[in-house]
Amino acid sequence: MAKVFVIKKNFEEGIKKAYNLLSNKLSDKPIAIKLHFGERGNTTYIQPELVKALVNEIKQEKILTDANVLYRGSRTDTSSHKQIALEHGFDFAPVKIADEKGEISIEINKKHFKTIKVGSLLQEYENIIVFSHFKGHSTAGFGGALKNLGMGFGSRSGKLAMHANISPFIDTNICILCNNCKENCPANAIQTINNKNIINKNKCIGCAKCIAVCPKKAVKIPWGSATEKQLQERIVEYCYGILKDRNLIYFNVLLNITKRCDCVGSSMKQIIDDIGILASGDIVAIDQASLDLVNKQTGKQTFQDIHGVSGIDQLIYAEKLGLGTRKYELIKI
Repeated sequence: MAKVFVIKKNFEEGIKKAYNLLSNKLSDKPIAIKLHFGERGNTTYIQPELVKALVNEIKQEKILTDANVLYRGSRTDTSSHKQIALEHGFDFAPVKIADEKGEISIEINKKHFKTIKVGSLLQEYENIIVFSHFKGHSTAGFGGALKNLGMGFGSRSGKLAMHANISPFIDTNICILCNNCKENCPANAIQTINNKNIINKNKCIGCAKCIAVCPKKAVKIPWGSATEKQLQERIVEYCYGILKDRNLIYFNVLLNITKRCDCVGSSMKQIIDDIGILASGDIVAIDQASLDLVNKQTGKQTFQDIHGVSGIDQLIYAEKLGLGTRKYELIKI
């Protein structure tokens, strides 16, 4: 049974106490704090003051990090991603984007993936603190520590592999034939046929570069090509690879809980009252406890009712792969 610490008030002091209770799981080497800085226009991302309290308690070198996103937005490329981090108040520690220097592959040999592709920054850090905003997600049910770690550290090609079973495609009604996609495709998979740019699925390597460079968002992601269960299990397999040979602890912020992810570039209403902040050394236990506390407050299967998917598949599969336990003890601090 895993210990999950619960902070109900005095959040900044509680975070410091929780860190000191869990810091023995980390080495004395530098620490990467994995965050989601929030899309521009979003207002319910993690309050930077909470992360700052943690940063001030850590004695060794530390950075704040996230990887660039798959879709076109303010966090698509490194420079704008760093800028949005600063705009949202994360200016109290160095910000490094996990895939700004490319990606690395990690062999895992699991059901969905033989290898995973993550930001190359990971090879520089053996200590990671996963600081997550717990909230709903339309296809994963909820996003917590598992999603923040697995999807969050995936490179652009890794994110595409988790989301889709097929290659991206070009909406020729939007495409202006600027050829940015064609010129940046490392596999020469984009052809011009009858004055239209087409992605050759037999040549496409799924790097998602075309998505990032299209100025008109004409390159589309086949979001629905993977089932909800497939997506959740793929996220877990990424977590499995990232956890190998690394030391991790976790914080889940159950404040400003919304229906959808902080990738939404607009203000969203919170769906339930604030619960608090959880901390643990077990990634499965902290997400299970977070889900249980949300459902306890609403008296129903909250995200199942909202999205038609509960998110339980990610917890079941994570426990099956040995990432942690769904059994936990709540300890107030």
